[in-house]
Amino acid sequence: MHIASLSSSSTCGNAYVVWENSKRPLLIDCGLSITRIVSGLKDLGMVPQDLAGIFITHEHSDHVRAMCLKTPFPQKFRIPVYASQGFWDWYYTFQRSHIDDELVYCVKDGQDTRIAGYTVQSFLKPHDAREPMGFKVNGSSASAAFVMDLGYVPPKIENLLMGTEYLVFEANHDVTMELNSGRPKFLLDRIMGTYGHLSNEEAGKSLQRMVTETTKRIILAHLSVDCNSPDKAIAVVTEKIEESGFAPEVTVAPPGALRQYGAK
Repeated sequence: MHIASLSSSSTCGNAYVVWENSKRPLLIDCGLSITRIVSGLKDLGMVPQDLAGIFITHEHSDHVRAMCLKTPFPQKFRIPVYASQGFWDWYYTFQRSHIDDELVYCVKDGQDTRIAGYTVQSFLKPHDAREPMGFKVNGSSASAAFVMDLGYVPPKIENLLMGTEYLVFEANHDVTMELNSGRPKFLLDRIMGTYGHLSNEEAGKSLQRMVTETTKRIILAHLSVDCNSPDKAIAVVTEKIEESGFAPEVTVAPPGALRQYGAK
């Protein structure tokens, strides 16, 4: 199982690629310009037409920028798109973009989608969006879960993801940095609330309950550019995980830059 982050942050956008050697890749979110997505895929030795499908977590712009164009990315390259009914309701209400009906697929909480030799499990998560989703991609060699943008981690999600080999998991902010950021109270309340974003500490506590001997790598994602740092996130999460008795590799998906994570 291979994973690449094309970018990971609210500021720079979010898009992730996952694939196995013998199969076509999948794209999780497309919160970048088409030019940046195409460039990132090219650096991976891919072209957009290689993508078997795009899975959208929710409608916030840093996750769907390439969907919100006169000719959206999936329409331009004829790529199927999978998202919740809540997302599609928002999309057809507020966007004038055009996507052919045969490219539009609706997924539900707990649904398994079989595509290109993978089984993709969809699950709802707590965030201030319309039916926001996380995804677990099950391949023949391993599984990879994508869990960004959520205010807390319900036991249902922890149980589903326990022992997953690769976890792309949010560690958005350091609480002290967030409180001292000078941001207005309404924004702090949103970010730190139950429908906002996970702190390093919250991510670490949840991951501590999910890792097992089969967990190979944790990729911390969606770090705040202003209120976090890779060193802080890795240190806090690693300390918590070590209390579980397991020691998967912990790394960070950077903002605005490609990083590939090969199979372990």
